[in-house]
Amino acid sequence: MTPPTPDRPRILIVDDVHENLHALMQLLREDYAILAATSGAMALELAAGEPRPDLILLDVKMPGMDGYSVLAKLKSEPTTAEIPVIFITALSSPDDEARGLQLGVADYITKPVDPELLHLRVRTQLELCRYRRTDSSPFSPKPEQPSSLLLVDDLPENLHELLEALKSDYRIRVASTGPKALEIVSGPEPPDLILLDIVMPGMDGYEVCQRIKALPRGRRIPVIFVTVVDASAEKVRGFEAGAADYLTKPLDIDEVRARVRTHLELAQLRAALEDQVTERTALLRQSEQKYRILADYSPNWEYWLAPDGGYLYVSPACEEVTGHAPAEFFADPELMVRMIHPDDRPRWLAHEPHACSTDTEPPLRLRLRARDGSEHWIEHYCKPVFDENGRFLGRRGSNADVTERYLAEQRADDLAHRDTLTGLPNRTLFAELLEHAINQARHGRGRFALLLVDIDRFKTINESLGHSLGDELLATIARRLLEQGPEVEAIARIGSDEFSLIVDLPATEPSGIDLLAQRLLESLCRPCALSGQEVYTSASIGIALYPTDGEDAETLLSHANAALHGAKDRGRNQMRFFARGMSHRARERVQLEADLRRGIEQNQLCLYYQPQVDARSRALAGLEALVRWEHPEQGMISPGEFIPIAEESGLIVQLGDWVLHDACRQMASWRAAGLKLPRTAVNVSAVQLSHGQLAQTVRAALAASALPSEYLELEITESFLMRDQERAQQTLAELRDLGVRLSIDDFGTGYSSLAYLQKLQVHKLKIDLSFVRDMTSNQANAAIVKAIIALGHNLGLEVLAEGVEQEDQAEELCAQGCDLIQGYLIARPLPVAQLSDWLVDNA
Repeated sequence: MTPPTPDRPRILIVDDVHENLHALMQLLREDYAILAATSGAMALELAAGEPRPDLILLDVKMPGMDGYSVLAKLKSEPTTAEIPVIFITALSSPDDEARGLQLGVADYITKPVDPELLHLRVRTQLELCRYRRTDSSPFSPKPEQPSSLLLVDDLPENLHELLEALKSDYRIRVASTGPKALEIVSGPEPPDLILLDIVMPGMDGYEVCQRIKALPRGRRIPVIFVTVVDASAEKVRGFEAGAADYLTKPLDIDEVRARVRTHLELAQLRAALEDQVTERTALLRQSEQKYRILADYSPNWEYWLAPDGGYLYVSPACEEVTGHAPAEFFADPELMVRMIHPDDRPRWLAHEPHACSTDTEPPLRLRLRARDGSEHWIEHYCKPVFDENGRFLGRRGSNADVTERYLAEQRADDLAHRDTLTGLPNRTLFAELLEHAINQARHGRGRFALLLVDIDRFKTINESLGHSLGDELLATIARRLLEQGPEVEAIARIGSDEFSLIVDLPATEPSGIDLLAQRLLESLCRPCALSGQEVYTSASIGIALYPTDGEDAETLLSHANAALHGAKDRGRNQMRFFARGMSHRARERVQLEADLRRGIEQNQLCLYYQPQVDARSRALAGLEALVRWEHPEQGMISPGEFIPIAEESGLIVQLGDWVLHDACRQMASWRAAGLKLPRTAVNVSAVQLSHGQLAQTVRAALAASALPSEYLELEITESFLMRDQERAQQTLAELRDLGVRLSIDDFGTGYSSLAYLQKLQVHKLKIDLSFVRDMTSNQANAAIVKAIIALGHNLGLEVLAEGVEQEDQAEELCAQGCDLIQGYLIARPLPVAQLSDWLVDNA
């Protein structure tokens, strides 16, 4: 059963024969959301449920409750009475069809089912149903003026049969040749519907239909072919000529009447709707003309968008701001999006569908890049436009160039929030940055360290050398702090000789902070050349950890300050953690590093594999190789413990080489054993990428295992790609040349821009599990996941969601169009032996 979706009509198919049910589902599932029932009782239950089907295809002959009984029950219930029902049946006698029509069946399709005819009848009934359900439906029957029919057939007896059957309800005209039919259609009173024979001498029905549709009035007139030919190819030819439907001889009069009624109603509804659109378009043009007169003289850049996003009007002021003339916006509606700064584009795209629905909403402020390369700040206002009946007509917007005002505001903001000497954030701005870091860590369950750095003996240096050299020393120290690694998220000057740093802790244990602090001490101990003098200084560092040492800014600052005083009390040029026991953890880390080195040498490591599957079909789409360490004394050690140590110590290069070779070897072994597995993904650390030898390592691993490169995928974290963009692009280019696939891991955590993503030319995005984990209960996470999927698809990338643990997460991801999923819902990471069993069980 295909899950119903809001944008696809829902069709309930009812048949007790599974082969018939499957055949109909296969024909319709590409265009419609399918519900299936194998009995009348099941059909009634599904029809009454929410959301209800838009159309029912109902078999007549079924055991127990037959199609007639089901139809009668549906029409007797107010909740299901309006759902159109089409009988699918092998019964073809007039009595059978008459019985169904009396009960309220909308149409008949006889078995074996013709695919083209099936799609036509389904579309017709759905369109009629849509019009009928619209409150503003323009259709109103006119019993005082019966519709006119044109019957076209070269055989008098056929004309007579149709004339006798229809003359009591309609005004009838007849034609025995194609030219005569064309003459009537071109006359002052064209018919409302045409019943047209195909096989006629001279001009056959196909040609007549094509010529009718080429006439100005003929476009709206439905043509129903009447023929003895029941071949699919002929029906396709008729539909291509413009036919609305087919009736097969010998004719069933009840079927003829039903088909005529259906297409007359549909044609009248369509015509009335077209007239209404024409009228509204004229009113819109009048309103537009008034708007244009005012907008042409506005200093702001005004525009008017149609409902489909195309420009109806752009004021001349656009050229002053952007360098692009109004005609360029008409020719290229996406020009505006491309001009927006890549960092501001997501806000624009998120803002546009709901653009400023009230007068109280603030304007959207963003950057535009003009034709000459200059950057402008604009304030964007936009309001939807509706007609008197509430119908959406488009949007009117205004863009004001506020560049000068923005720059003045920035200068004022810098004076209020920046240290004028070093350019670093001051205490006021740092307080905001610290609160932001706490909120980010709290929602993402992350950790960070707060470091307070105090320059030892600065007061003495400042007084002895003079304030000018003191200022120069502070500026030099600020530059050295800024040279630290990318894990430093924020640096500020919060006192005369005191600096503060926020350092990200991505791993489970903060074991790398002591190393970073030590590097800081060494950097600040280097002599500073100030106006020809070498000045030596040192620093003391106090460290507090979030959330271990405090969960709010005041507590963290207090504890970091206490640790700073402890470092000074030890004799300066020291660092100290507020958390007690850190020295013990540091010793444990040193021991674990030594054990890991031996573990790599003694082959204590192994690879587990976690399946990645198609989000919709759950078919296997790939594997992710994950390294595990079986410690001889401590047992299985979490990667969260030993991977950070490997990265900090440099062992990650050796470890990563081993993982690549073993994953390629195992994949080649599976292929040699006849297992046709998709590709295997291997995580690559930032240290490996920075080392500069990754491409050579991959080439060697592929060569050693004789594994084709297309079976290997490398996962690279988004944070590394943003950290060193030039090197990242060079490394990725080398890897692409080898033919391996590339994936961005933990996407959504690295703040990459759209422009940069396009340059990388990767193949896949992996949504970070922190967003997937709470997506069904957290609207913000759900919106982020939806945006990442849309972004990936717009860039032509495959999208995988990791950390999927619940079925409702998988269903929501599938509904959002996510391509692949991975997580405990599918399978935990498995050793090779267990994975083989899993593959057999899930084949």
